[in-house]
Amino acid sequence: MRRSITTGCLASVLALAAACGASGPGTPTLTFVSTGSSFQDNQKTAWQQPFTTETGTAFRNDGPVDEAKLRTMVEAGKVTWDAVDTSAAAAEQYCGTYLEKLDFSVVDRTAFPPETVGECGVPAYYYSIIFMYDTRKFGANPPTRIADFFDPVRFPGRRIVPPEVAAGLLEDALLADGVPAERLYPLDVDRALRKLDVIKGVTTFAKTYGQVQQSMVDGQVDLALVSTARAHQALKAGAPFEPVWDKTIVNWNDLVVPKGSANRDLAMRFIAFTGRPEQSARFSELASVQPVHEGVKPAFDDVQRRIDAFSPEHRHSVVLGNAKWWAGNFDAVTRKFTAWTAG
Repeated sequence: MRRSITTGCLASVLALAAACGASGPGTPTLTFVSTGSSFQDNQKTAWQQPFTTETGTAFRNDGPVDEAKLRTMVEAGKVTWDAVDTSAAAAEQYCGTYLEKLDFSVVDRTAFPPETVGECGVPAYYYSIIFMYDTRKFGANPPTRIADFFDPVRFPGRRIVPPEVAAGLLEDALLADGVPAERLYPLDVDRALRKLDVIKGVTTFAKTYGQVQQSMVDGQVDLALVSTARAHQALKAGAPFEPVWDKTIVNWNDLVVPKGSANRDLAMRFIAFTGRPEQSARFSELASVQPVHEGVKPAFDDVQRRIDAFSPEHRHSVVLGNAKWWAGNFDAVTRKFTAWTAG
């Protein structure tokens, strides 16, 4: 929806361009691509608006992220995207072919944990997949470990899981089946699917993260594997759920530049800007995700603190995903998982 020019626009031409999404002659413009909804609005507030103030850059926002569209753009030599928020696995998988290698004279790679930095992407935020349960159903006998999610006898009820197979579902199934966290990778996909067979009939495989959130709010499910941001929104909306701090899969999303972007250098500067501690903290506070910087301490509200996997009392549960493994295996695993869900 277009904003009225009379609403929220400042007096100057530069501020008018930033607030209203327009750009005048000679104004540099970046096209930023993310998931849309309030999540992308938070990225506008935490990243884009202050970058505009500092550099005069205007932004055009697009979404959702569509890797097939990205590949088509690059192959056709008609790239209209400049900076994209995508999975770390995609950043690894497409590096050098569909994505530009980052200029580390501009982007400070030392600002991020070494295991999260790739040639074509640096992390924008961590997100957790949290096991949560409805206290109205399980208040007297709550689940306490990830294995309980996969036990429909002791813990009967409807389950829901995230829409992305690479977000942690297979990892959770293997952890529940007794695989030690330090020996998760390479994933035994067949073993994970056998564990999922146990709950397949009582599980909703969500199409979107919003569906997970709404199902919790509406009382349509009793147990959920839910992302941090959606857990926060569900709890704020009154969903009577509590987290289980046994094993929590944590992944991260990267910011990347499509190969052939006409604004490659400016996009690099923008990515470097988002990595500043103040921008990282602000986005974490708005979107209910975890900052990738150890020293950044967001001013989380009470609900966010309840679901913060990196807090001292919950950090023992963190199991970090392996983006490099997923980059090399995503297509094959997706084909197998899709066939399993359809079978």
